[in-house]
Amino acid sequence: MFLHTRMVSEADQKRLALWAAMKVILFDAAGESVVPHGFGQSLNIFRQPHPDIRVWIGAYHDPDPLPLIIRPIYAESAGEAERLSGWCVTFAVVRVAFQVFIPFFEGNLAPLPDFLGSVVQVWPPTGLDLDWPPPYRFDKESLQALAARVNDNRTVIEMEVTLTKAAREPVPATDVDRSTEAVSPGALDPATEADRSCDHPDTNEREDRGHEG
Repeated sequence: MFLHTRMVSEADQKRLALWAAMKVILFDAAGESVVPHGFGQSLNIFRQPHPDIRVWIGAYHDPDPLPLIIRPIYAESAGEAERLSGWCVTFAVVRVAFQVFIPFFEGNLAPLPDFLGSVVQVWPPTGLDLDWPPPYRFDKESLQALAARVNDNRTVIEMEVTLTKAAREPVPATDVDRSTEAVSPGALDPATEADRSCDHPDTNEREDRGHEG
């Protein structure tokens, strides 16, 4: 699904958000289980993330295909320094990076850096289709910066991040042909078929690098 350039519909974004939220609940259950049970119950009953959950995705490419970063978010007040106020999990699966934030209390989330438009919200729904991939992709090192963008302000975090321009690879002609109506054998001109094989743009372009401090 995410190996080539494509538009991701709002329905697909909702399915991605549901899957990511379920994974985070499972990560929590495998440990000390600090996430309130209501979030898991909401997934089970309504088959969608709780309205307060936030889910973002981005492009990812690295030899390590399954990184996982869990960040507990604590209350900002000095008198409640050890009280958890949220749970942020950032992980990747092969070509896609996910970030899920579960707030334990009501409140507004401050504006977050989107790394030049490379982190896209999929929950709550935005009502817009997603042009995949975003401009830049993350690797295991830059994923640390993505994980740190949701923080509790207990410490000042300054990171220099280098992102690689995401490759926009077109869908192979064979995949496109499957979605078109069938053509009877012999109906295609061999010369046309030969020309079609030369129409693919060269994807071996030099990788540009974008910087965000």
